[in-house]
Amino acid sequence: ALGGDHLVIGTVAAIPFLARMAQVGVPALVRRHGSWSLARLGVAIERSGFLAAAIVGAVRPGTWTVPLFLCGFAIGMVGQALYDGAMAALHSEVAEPHAFGEYTSMKTRWASISGVALGIVASLAVDHTEHLGVPPNVARAFAICLGVGVHCLIARPFARMRVLARERTRRDMPADAREASGRGLLPNTAGEWAVIHLALAWGFAYGIGARQGEAMALRMLGVSVGAITLLNAALLGAGIMGAKTWGRLGDRFGGKGLMTLALMAFALDPIWTMLALFFHPVAFVPAYLIWGVFNTGWAIAQTVALVRTTGEPADRVRLVTMYNVAYGVAAGVSPLIGGALLTWLDGPLSTRDAYASLFALTLLLRLGTIPVVRRLPIANAASARHVSYVYLRAVKSSAWRGTKTLGTRLWGAILGGR
Repeated sequence: ALGGDHLVIGTVAAIPFLARMAQVGVPALVRRHGSWSLARLGVAIERSGFLAAAIVGAVRPGTWTVPLFLCGFAIGMVGQALYDGAMAALHSEVAEPHAFGEYTSMKTRWASISGVALGIVASLAVDHTEHLGVPPNVARAFAICLGVGVHCLIARPFARMRVLARERTRRDMPADAREASGRGLLPNTAGEWAVIHLALAWGFAYGIGARQGEAMALRMLGVSVGAITLLNAALLGAGIMGAKTWGRLGDRFGGKGLMTLALMAFALDPIWTMLALFFHPVAFVPAYLIWGVFNTGWAIAQTVALVRTTGEPADRVRLVTMYNVAYGVAAGVSPLIGGALLTWLDGPLSTRDAYASLFALTLLLRLGTIPVVRRLPIANAASARHVSYVYLRAVKSSAWRGTKTLGTRLWGAILGGR
């Protein structure tokens, strides 16, 4: 709605990742001010930035529109990065250590349910208001404001988390352990450097094609903004499927095997995008659904593998914040490279072939990341093959129980109708 070339799209894709660099100071801030206070500050910054971006999008102040919008968006993403880092510590304080994976899956499942509902409402509202003649930039700015307002609904449960975190931290960790905590911000072991290597490799492989698939769908395939919003809602909804199983597998087998399994699905995602490009946009549907299912597994596995459930809250999130900072650097630079590559290829090649070249490169880079995650030195972690076998067996069993229950209810309804 605001206009922009490949580099602007790349910049928009890069900002959320570069904003993760703000997490470098999260452990120190959590140690000094507490995870709940830092999360509250992150929410305030996030809301202010997104509201500023929405106002700029609605007013459109001439040549300053795109720069000011990007500034507001960047401020909002920095706040979101601080919030995410603080909440990782807060969730580790609230959850029971022996069931952290299952707790994370429950949290993810409910987030997916709310995301589906809000995504469907937003997609229908945006398309409907645009059809009524409301300018696209105003309609989308209003949607951003509505999304910011929805955050007010979590105020009471958020306050309750503060009380639970204080109670369990005092119960599970003695005072002398809290006083002795505190390590450097930089990695200092081979295992920590392996995590940084994975973050850099996966961040670059993911980021180089980030958002370009959606941009291609809007520009070349005639897909509407509402349809893209609905697909993102479907992605969140797909995350509900198997979330409980992912959490239990994380508690049982650790995060390494789950991360490898999810990364395999992510690596093949560009194939669906190319099918949409050359055949039909309907290929986006299975792409988003598969990504949603395995994105839940990745989020749960990453949390189980990189967030500690004991010790001082700041030390619990030290490894995951280091991962996020390194990932943010790589994933923040690579979309700019992807945008520049598309701009360069648009000359000698057609736009369709330029996009196809970028997606093929993305596929190769993501496949190259799989050996990196397999080298993570995580103790007591089952292989991806074993985890996939257990996961598919659990899905098959769940599907059979669901089908049996549905058949029993239908049969009962038929007999009752007679």
